[in-house]
Amino acid sequence: MLSFTAFAQRDTIAVNKDWTFAPDKKAEGLNGKWFEKALPGARTVQIPHTWNVEKENDRHYGWGWYQKKVNIPANWKNKNVVLQFGAINHTSYIYVNGQKVAENIGDGFNKFYVNLNGKVNYGQENTITVAVNNAYSGNKVPFGSSFDWPNDGGIIRPVALIVSGKPAASYLHAEPKLNVATNAGDLKVKVGFAETPARNIRLAVTITEENQPTKKVVLKQTAKPTFQNGEAILTYSLPKVNPWHFDFPNLYRIDVTVLDGRKAVDKISADIGFREVKFEKGKTYLNGERVKLMGVEWTAGSNPDYGLAEPESEIIRHGKLMKDVNAIFSRQHFQQSDTFYDFCNRNGIILQEEVPLWGPETPANDTIRTIAHAQLERMIRNHYNHPSIFAWGVGNELNGRQDNTKKMIEGLIAKARELDSSRLVAYVSNTIKDGFSNKPNFVPDAGSLGDYIMMNEYGGSWWPIPVGTIHHYLDSVHMSYPDKPLFISEFGLVEPNFRGGDERRIEDLIYHMAVYESKPYVEGAIYFDLTDYRTHYPGTFENNKFRRRVHGIYDMYGKPKPSMKVLREMSSPVEVQQLQGKRNGKASVLIFGSIGLPQHTVKGYKLYLSDKPDNYASGKAYELPEIKPGQQISFEIEDQFKGQGIITIVRPTGYVVSQKSFYTNSPELQPKEY
Repeated sequence: MLSFTAFAQRDTIAVNKDWTFAPDKKAEGLNGKWFEKALPGARTVQIPHTWNVEKENDRHYGWGWYQKKVNIPANWKNKNVVLQFGAINHTSYIYVNGQKVAENIGDGFNKFYVNLNGKVNYGQENTITVAVNNAYSGNKVPFGSSFDWPNDGGIIRPVALIVSGKPAASYLHAEPKLNVATNAGDLKVKVGFAETPARNIRLAVTITEENQPTKKVVLKQTAKPTFQNGEAILTYSLPKVNPWHFDFPNLYRIDVTVLDGRKAVDKISADIGFREVKFEKGKTYLNGERVKLMGVEWTAGSNPDYGLAEPESEIIRHGKLMKDVNAIFSRQHFQQSDTFYDFCNRNGIILQEEVPLWGPETPANDTIRTIAHAQLERMIRNHYNHPSIFAWGVGNELNGRQDNTKKMIEGLIAKARELDSSRLVAYVSNTIKDGFSNKPNFVPDAGSLGDYIMMNEYGGSWWPIPVGTIHHYLDSVHMSYPDKPLFISEFGLVEPNFRGGDERRIEDLIYHMAVYESKPYVEGAIYFDLTDYRTHYPGTFENNKFRRRVHGIYDMYGKPKPSMKVLREMSSPVEVQQLQGKRNGKASVLIFGSIGLPQHTVKGYKLYLSDKPDNYASGKAYELPEIKPGQQISFEIEDQFKGQGIITIVRPTGYVVSQKSFYTNSPELQPKEY
């Protein structure tokens, strides 16, 4: 049993320890009213939890039951009490003391909330019971078994109780706007409430530099808000802000205290960033700077030790693996935890977050459309404040040339724009290659309905064409939609479907990157995938929790393959080409700013010379000058190793962007075994 003590204006109390769990392989629980009693044959588990990484349950797709006893203090009776689930995959019924208080249908990856006011016994022990179902179903998104990631059932993300006074804030949405010319910032703060508050409430707002070298308080004001569409609104103008950029991910902390008269009744907070991502004439600009983007996607649930029930440390570890291969750009096929987006905010990864509508077998019926719209609304509401998210995605590889599907995609795009006019929106297409504007009866693909084109490109593997024709297809896509920025949303090589091992993966990577970099209209690319990943798909090597697609530059546990270093160097914004010793005890390093992918001005980077790859940080750090795309510099350093050694270049955020050996006949130049 869990007991609680007194709270401040708002307490968020973790409720993750010592739940009981019982699989329900015969689907007896509902008819047997397990929600009214102790779970039969239950054992203790910790949240997050999935049964599909357990040997005895790894192929169980159906019901599982969780239960937890908590003591609710008597003095909570006049408080606002909310039960927060990080995610339950995929359908769940929530009971308190045997009574159903909520249900969550077909949404396995969004955070959701259950208001417990008047539904608990105050000053007594209460029993929370959760029935979870991960069976393949037509009443969920993603539809049926259409998706290519693990189908892990359970309470897969943390649980918490949120306790506050009333009126309680249900969300804080901030709309920061950067003036690129002056670095001034405009900010609209919108606060929603669980119940309509009295109009005499006031909001005390404090804005502080969050992860910056200084922690300055840049604003502290208390004011009575205006109300619009049920939201309390305040606006501010900040004369000077530090913009958010993938190399300088400056964040600001907003703390909003709700005042009822003189009494502070609730407090809600968020991290934000001031940045501008926009397209002009098919080109991408970040804070007014012309950029091209490059990155990699991570499929959550890849590690067989955890599955989709990853602890925070595992999520952060994979974020670091992304940054270790120079990811400044990514997408997510399905909604991730707050921990992942916070990592991207703080470490500089620009994201498209997506509703997991996946696969051509997904119908455009009323059920799927309704669930997808509800997921989209919840996703945007939950993650509205993250500066790393620049766009919302409404689906991936659907039947994008079928009329009903196109109408569903079009409706989701319109809904995303209605919910959040400050961000872009797109649909990811694998059918945009199937018809071009120079053909009779040309019909535009659904991939053209958004603000930019996201094209999955697997020429030479899933797409059986000569690789020498890939560039013709890209030209045809650009010709057909010349005003739309074009991004490669996926490319890579998957085993066991396509044999050849990591050697073929490297060949595939190098060839495709060469094609993309030869096309001035290709604005960015995302390599798929970061790691080999668990899947429920047939045709893999295993029939248990290790069932996987071998698609990564790391294995399932994050061990690098030779392709990892290849992707890192190809995704570097700088090219280190030469190290030459001089007679004056100095050496010269020849460096170019990349004109391929990625492409942006390099600022605040450091260079090191070392004799081994892993000891570079113990040597002297050289501050590199600003380097623009295509610019050549010859940088002078001390010649410690007679014109040889290893050059390492590091971002302002501390991640290695390039590491090259300039030894002659050295083992450093030989391929390594992994």
